[in-house]
Parts: sequence; C-alpha cells; structure tokens
Amino acid sequence: MALLEADSGSFRDPLSRVVVADDSVYRLFSEMGESDRVAVWPFVESQIQLGTVIESELMAVEDHVAPATSILRHPKLDLITFPFEWSFQMLKDAALLQLDLVRAGALAGVGVKDASSYNIQFVGTTPIFIDVGSFQPRKRSDPWFGYQQFCELFLYPLMLKAYAGVSFQPFLRGSVHGIPVDQAKGLLGPLRLKRQRGRFTHVLFHALAQAKLADSDEGVAEDVAESGMKTELLLATVAKTRKLVESMDTGLDESLWSDYSDRGHYESRSLAEKAAFVDDSLAGAGALGHVWDVGCNDGMFSRIAANHADVVLAMDADELVIDQLYKQLRTETSVEANRITPLVVDLSTAGGGVGWRGSERPGLFHRSRPDAVIYLAVIHHLALTFNIPLQQQLDLLADSTENLVIEFPDENDQMVQKLLRNKRPGIYSHYTLDNFERLLGERFEVRRRETLTGGSRTIFFATRTPRTAS
Repeated sequence: MALLEADSGSFRDPLSRVVVADDSVYRLFSEMGESDRVAVWPFVESQIQLGTVIESELMAVEDHVAPATSILRHPKLDLITFPFEWSFQMLKDAALLQLDLVRAGALAGVGVKDASSYNIQFVGTTPIFIDVGSFQPRKRSDPWFGYQQFCELFLYPLMLKAYAGVSFQPFLRGSVHGIPVDQAKGLLGPLRLKRQRGRFTHVLFHALAQAKLADSDEGVAEDVAESGMKTELLLATVAKTRKLVESMDTGLDESLWSDYSDRGHYESRSLAEKAAFVDDSLAGAGALGHVWDVGCNDGMFSRIAANHADVVLAMDADELVIDQLYKQLRTETSVEANRITPLVVDLSTAGGGVGWRGSERPGLFHRSRPDAVIYLAVIHHLALTFNIPLQQQLDLLADSTENLVIEFPDENDQMVQKLLRNKRPGIYSHYTLDNFERLLGERFEVRRRETLTGGSRTIFFATRTPRTAS
C-alpha cells in the first residue's frame, strides 16, 4: 500500500504527522511520539469504544514505505468541516466533547496537550475527536496545557455569540488560531449590557496572566509543577468551565426559527412540485456520494437528497437556520438524518483556505467534490444582492459538479421584484429567463425543465454529459 500525500494541516505536531490515502488516513509517530502513544493506548482504546475518538488500528511499520516508529490507520471520513463553518450549537457540542476528554484523561493519568477545535469532526451531526497524537502521559502536577487554546478556539467564540450577539465564524475564518485573549478582552469589555458569566476568570484574569507571562523568563510548566498543582484542581477547573459552556445560549427561540423557515412565498402546490422534481432528478442521477444543498433553509430538500446520497452538505449563510436544523437532526435516529451535515456557508465569500500559505485548512471546494448540487432560490439573491453575475455562478457550478438541480425565479417573480425595487433601472436588464437558459445551455445539457405553479419560477435538471453529435 503506497501512501499518497501528507495532510496539509498536520505539520505543526513535531511528534506525529498525518498522511492520506484513497480509503484511509495514517498517523505516523516519531520515536518520542510512539513512547507517548504506548503510554496512553489503553485510554485511547476505551474512548474508541465509547465513540468519542476515531477508530484507530496499529499497523506493521515494515509494510509501509514512510519512515515512522509506529503507524495508526484511521477510517477516512467522508467529509472534513472546519469550526468557521459550524453553528453555535455545533461549536458548543464540540467544546463539551473536548472538556469531557480532558476530564476522562486526567482521571486515567492522560493529558491532552492541546485543544484545537480542528481536532474534532462531525460525522453527520455527531462530533468525534480525530487527533490521537494529542494525548500524552500526565503527571499529577501537570496543568491543563490546552487551556489557552481552548479559550481561543472554543470559549471566546461561544462567548462572543452568547454575550455580544456577534457571529464568531468570520473571526475563526480570519485566523486559524482563533480569538486571542487581548481581542476577547476588547470584544467582551465591561460596556456590554448582557451578563457575562466567566468573563472575569477566562478573559480579564487570563489577559493579565498572559501579559505577566510574556515578561517572564521562567517556564510555565516548571512553575506549576513546583506549586504542587493537583489533579483535583484541574478536574474542578474543567467542571466549572463545562458548566459555563453548557449555560451559554444565543437567546434566539423557536418562534424566531419559524419565521426563518417560513416558505410562505411558495404556493403549497408549487413546493410539492419542486420536491417531486428534486426527488426524481436525483434518483435518475446514478450513484451519488456528496450532494450540496446550497441555501438549504429548513433542510427540506437536504432530506430528499439524503435518500439518494452518502453525504449531504446542508449549507446556508444564515447561522440561525443551520443551528436549528442541526438541533433537529440531533434528535433523529434515521439513517437519512445521519447523512446530513449542516454548515454555515456564505457562497459569496466561501472557498478560500486559511492558515499557513492558505492551505493549512483548505477551502470548501478542495474538501468536497459534489456529485450533485441543489441550487434552489439562490441564484437571484447572489446576482441581485451581491452582484455575482449569472455566468460566474454557473461557471462555479460547472466546475464543481456533474449534476445540477437549479431554480430560476424570473424577472416577474415577486421576490426578484422586491430585490430590484431600489436598484437603478436597466442595470439588471440581463437578468431574464431567456438569458439564464442560454448561459445554462452553454455549460450543461438540460435534461428536464418545469415551470412551477405561479408561473414565475422554473426548475431545471442539467448534467455536464457531452451532447451526442447528430
């Protein structure tokens, strides 16, 4: 078996690195890393049994060409997502998993040396820890080494949304390191009106401690060890932090969700027609791995897609929509529901990678190659609100997928008229059904076409299969 390529996000760990093959992921340990792995292996196996840590199988080193002291094989996940694509509840659930692993490790004499939210992935809506190299033997006097990183990549983003009502996704997309404590101090300052539990301990006090440590010549770990820190103190800190995370909420209730998921601009017959069209089109598209539902709203069409695909990315720019969809899916146990992963994605800004050289955490288009895209009630918003031309949107779709289900609200549509209301006359004269069909036909072959009840919206199923010469 030949190893194919090094994972672009694993180079920061000096003790292990990740290599990706077609059907598996391999973690290669150095001599020091192998010493840690052996020491923590009983704990790792126990967590694998609980389903909190990804499956791991020890491989024979001599069977592999890559130099390593030991090698673990993991299943290759169908989808990799990043924290800046998660909703509030998704980040909260990931934070609770991280805290639970720190607690369970401390009780077993195992430390978690970091606390990166990138070490957690979602399988459907279930969070799972994927970085076995994060575990190391723990001395009784060891501090919580990952505390600062936990604050920067979990706690501060959650606080930002819960206490200030500010979305954390742009901050996490802007820095692979999260929100540093000096920025958190400014963002969560005393002028905020909302009561901020944990702000003094985790933000203000932490900021003062960071400033003091920056001027110190002493080693932090050595100082803590000499002070005689006990496991009980770490457990108490983790328990208090967990209670804080559990208490956080966005303050947005279900009644608001009902407004967001309202499809009142559709006639019931039109909605049923569209659902049947999507179902029939995907059924005729053949075997589907990934499907994107762009602008998924309440997930109605994502659920239809889940009957035909292995993985469905339910994407919407509205984080409240995604948060509520995620909560709903978490309560369901069907196979189809477990195939859907909700993501906060604004297609007008998505796609670029972050981190070292822009490739440490690759952009969405490098992590998922959809076999089909559902693009309903999206094109007019991007074209008329964000000025992304029809041809550029169709170019993106043609570059991304072989199968496309797309809805076009024409120039007479009520929503289109609303979007054009304050626009200068004539600027969007190209936004017509005839022009759209011409552009679509230049990039795809239209297999099916249906005008929905109401007359102003047309839905298409198109493929990139080359036309047969006549």
